[in-house]
Amino acid sequence: MLAAPRLDNLCSAFCAIEALVAAADREPSRTLAVTLFDHEEVGSASRAGADGPMLGDIAERLVHARGGTRDDYLAAIQDSVCVSADMAHAVHPNYAERHEPDHHVHLNAGPVIKINANQRYATEAGTEAFFQLACERAGAPFQKWVMRTDLACGSTIGPLTAARHGMRTVDVGCAQLSMHSAREMCGALAPAWMVAALTESLLLD
Repeated sequence: MLAAPRLDNLCSAFCAIEALVAAADREPSRTLAVTLFDHEEVGSASRAGADGPMLGDIAERLVHARGGTRDDYLAAIQDSVCVSADMAHAVHPNYAERHEPDHHVHLNAGPVIKINANQRYATEAGTEAFFQLACERAGAPFQKWVMRTDLACGSTIGPLTAARHGMRTVDVGCAQLSMHSAREMCGALAPAWMVAALTESLLLD
């Protein structure tokens, strides 16, 4: 196990940066990006939050820097996939009844693809398949988590990105226990698998 403060969401940030470096080494000509936002835990509605203009502004400037037009930028957004990486709740043995019985998430069992019927996670069929393929290419196991629809569900920046920019999005994460406590815990194998899966997702066409 890996126990440390602030795994949510420093673990995902670390994995994303490691994946970006690995993918850039393999295909240096591709345009790859990782965006790390502030203020996710308070709703992301800020200048530097995911509900602000930063991602769209930077992406458009990158397209213009290459001589592209506004139409080229919109086409690039439609051709992109956002992997929204946040930690995922593993099933706590004392509260197993609060989870869908066919969607239990465990430590050291691979990255979690998060699904919610009310769009609290932005995963849809196409992006679910996209990340599953990335895991398969990386040789990483994966899990799928569906929140019980009769219970309130947390959210991520995934739905904000999908709605604000019209970008295809999948919500994923490493499984953990004791989320938001002073000392959180995830599986020791989880970060390496997530790095491998994120690397492949950056390289998928």
